[in-house]
Amino acid sequence: EATNVFALHEVEPSRVDSDIRLFFRHSLLEIADRRGGLDGWPTKEQLKVLCERAAGLFVYAVATVQFIDNRNNDPKKQLERLLLLPNSTVYEGRAELKANMTLDSLYESTLHEAFDNNNPEDDPKVRSVLGAVVLAANPLSPSAIGTLLGYDTEDVFPLLSSIHSLLTLQEDIDQPVRPFHKSFPDFIVDPARCVNRRFHVSPPNHHIELLIGCLNLMNRTLEKNMCKLPDAVANSEVPDLRERTQRYISPTLQYACKSWHKHLVDEHTARTPKITSVLHCFLEKKFLFWLEVLSVLGAAREAVDALEMAAEWMEASPTVELANDCLRFVTRFLEIIEESAAHVYHSALPLSPQTSIVRKLYERHANPLTRIVHGLPDSWDPAVGIMEYCCGAAGWSPCGRFIAISNDRSGTEILDAATLKRLNILKPSPGYPGELVFSPDSRLLMIFDTHPVNFITWDIQTGVVVSAISPEQWDYDTECFSITYSACGTMFGALIYRCGTLTIRTYNIHSGTHIYSHSVEGRVIPNIWAHGECLRFAVVKPGSITTWEVGFASTNAPTEIESLPLPDNFPHSLYVNAFHPTLSRLAFEHSERIFVWDARRSEFLLNEHARDPHRASFSSDGRFFVYGTGLSDVHLWKESPIGYILHRKHTCKFDISSQFISPNGELMFMSGHLAIQLWRTMDPSTSFSCKWTRERFIVDFSPDETLAAVARFKDKTITVLDLESGDPLSIIDTGMEVYGQRAAGSTVVVVGREKVVTWNLPPRDHVLGPRANVDDSIRTATISCPRTLSHPYNFEFASISPDLHSIAILEDHTFSCSLYLHDAPTGQCLGYLRIDGRGDKRPWFTSDGREVWCITYQGEANGLTITKGSESGVIELGVLGPTSQPPSTPPWLSSRGYQIMDDGWILGINGKRLLWLPPHWRSSNVTHRTWSGRFLALLHRTLSEPIILELKE
Repeated sequence: EATNVFALHEVEPSRVDSDIRLFFRHSLLEIADRRGGLDGWPTKEQLKVLCERAAGLFVYAVATVQFIDNRNNDPKKQLERLLLLPNSTVYEGRAELKANMTLDSLYESTLHEAFDNNNPEDDPKVRSVLGAVVLAANPLSPSAIGTLLGYDTEDVFPLLSSIHSLLTLQEDIDQPVRPFHKSFPDFIVDPARCVNRRFHVSPPNHHIELLIGCLNLMNRTLEKNMCKLPDAVANSEVPDLRERTQRYISPTLQYACKSWHKHLVDEHTARTPKITSVLHCFLEKKFLFWLEVLSVLGAAREAVDALEMAAEWMEASPTVELANDCLRFVTRFLEIIEESAAHVYHSALPLSPQTSIVRKLYERHANPLTRIVHGLPDSWDPAVGIMEYCCGAAGWSPCGRFIAISNDRSGTEILDAATLKRLNILKPSPGYPGELVFSPDSRLLMIFDTHPVNFITWDIQTGVVVSAISPEQWDYDTECFSITYSACGTMFGALIYRCGTLTIRTYNIHSGTHIYSHSVEGRVIPNIWAHGECLRFAVVKPGSITTWEVGFASTNAPTEIESLPLPDNFPHSLYVNAFHPTLSRLAFEHSERIFVWDARRSEFLLNEHARDPHRASFSSDGRFFVYGTGLSDVHLWKESPIGYILHRKHTCKFDISSQFISPNGELMFMSGHLAIQLWRTMDPSTSFSCKWTRERFIVDFSPDETLAAVARFKDKTITVLDLESGDPLSIIDTGMEVYGQRAAGSTVVVVGREKVVTWNLPPRDHVLGPRANVDDSIRTATISCPRTLSHPYNFEFASISPDLHSIAILEDHTFSCSLYLHDAPTGQCLGYLRIDGRGDKRPWFTSDGREVWCITYQGEANGLTITKGSESGVIELGVLGPTSQPPSTPPWLSSRGYQIMDDGWILGINGKRLLWLPPHWRSSNVTHRTWSGRFLALLHRTLSEPIILELKE
């Protein structure tokens, strides 16, 4: 009789759901009539949630009604209590269905009836199989369960069939099996409910069984290019990719690849060494093949979560070091792993640092279509993720998976918080984004927009505007300091300053209506936060800090929640840099010192010298505290028994506008006007210096493409590289700032601020050491400024003609620039051209030297012709009109037809995908690259040094 209660497998699901809804409605209305005082109960929303929880199980619905109709408790409170426990069925399980029968006892009797006659030696198998059913990340088939646990399918299917009333079980052994209702897994893993130890499933033990089964399966079966994909293609270009994955990757292997890490448990057991051994073997021998499978399955992001969990789970060991290196590999190259399984070997592996463990283990599998001649890093950059971006506002989602960044030009972008990969781009706002705030469920993003002022709410998945609210009584003297969502996500509050008055205003997001405004007196700490469906804020008064609360939808005045003491010498007039509401910690500065005060413990946790500390913040758990000093230093402090101690210092060569820590405290985000970066807080290094710089580079290839002259803009040395080996042949100490240079045969010509110098290079068979100097210049000429210029050149860039006879100098003005032409042998000025607009520009001579052009970073060109009078011999200059297609091929475009796409791909002559460039190697500025035949130099100003590539097609 007990098993028949569950026999609803063949009934139409919609009919079952409809019947259950009618049952709930009738039963609860009957309770309301019988108990009284329950008008309007239950609500439609409550009925909807109850039906979802029942999931087609009538016996669950019966147990739920019995629980609500407890004669000793208010039914309304019983229902509310039930709905506040979405992850537990313990109350329903213990509610009486009839005399002496509960849902839990029903489950136990079914198991006892099925396995009572079994040999006790079979009990571990029963528990293992049941554990696979209830603990699998996704439903497994009987055949998959047998494969992962090492049992014959012939043994697994009959065992499951004996409890078919508790499961959705098909006759096909390759079809997934599921618990009929979530209350069964809840019951069988809870020792307080499943008291018969023969059937109780211990999650830690059985998760380990599934983990080892997944790892062993991958170690046995994974191999390179399992789907037989062609070279150099993106996954989207393989028309039969789905068929290939189904043919070559079994459902069980797919499960193992996508879900093995979900069976890592927090507790270390006696089996930990075995797990570490199997895991080390997997990372050492099958790691890249695993990434291939995830790539074709569209699940590459799972690799980040898996490796993070593995590195965190293991104790210090060589396997941890290997796992961290694998994690670095995945986070740096996730974009290309997702897009192309083949380019794991064409791009990701060849671009890995020389000391990378992954590179050393798998180098024999690399299949590069492009050779990195110069610029391959020796080790991983200390930053996990790097992207060129002029960032204004930024925000981290509560779930920790997303970062929102914005500026006034490109709008707002949603990034993956582990890799900085762009997930979505929201349309630019008409004004300037002032603050970005995620909803509690991380599905919505509110942008506080200025000029005009709006609170705009976006759905980050669809990119659709959910709500746009224009506050009343707003002018240029009005500021918004803080925004917070209500816990339900349907309302928000904002701390507003206008005309010397602080108010907290609340709004309904969906209706777009203003709910209420509350005036606030005193010095309010400029961040408000949600506490359930109430809004809280803190006010600093002499000697104390007080927390106040007001309902988002309430018209009542705020009420005082708590008052805590401040230090006696706390300067009341000072601005509070940061506040942690849960721990009641304040950060403030005074007399070039930074302080952190713990109001609950009445003690200082930090008292440190800090010049101009700013942009301070705490991690959500209070473990970390971070602030910036000046424009380019970031100090990260970690909590200890004696207070906060310095954990790491970051020094960057560009301005930092903000930095904040992820909700779990594992990552730190830094942004500035030039770039954004992602760092791991738990990295053991105590100090990092970022190599990124504002400076530019100059690279010129010799006509025979055997040498390259490399210089940092305004540096005083030039390195001459052998393009075959990538090794330096010589270093020229010019003794002057370099603004332009050209390699021509056995000579190098260099342009400085006041002169142009030509050097002889040593013979190829007389290679100098990398620190040797070339000082035998053969010609020097002084650059003479034209009479129209009363000051030395304000150099922007310089270029030398192929025949070494002419020099083009670009001078920067306030709102424009000028292009001057000089004679190289004498330094004499021959003429100039005024060019409107500022920004990155670069002069360039055509191959015959008869024209010189100035190209903007967008590819627009202005130029002049160079002619010599037939009778007088005087150089004459003719102005050429602006054009987007200058004659011949400029050095930032390939003469052979290679292309650099906006998404980072370098395409061959026939569109073949030769290489994928990491985000921080890319630049939309066309002047930041130089082509010469099959060679390409990337001159991105945020690179630590130029990257020189040789395309092999």
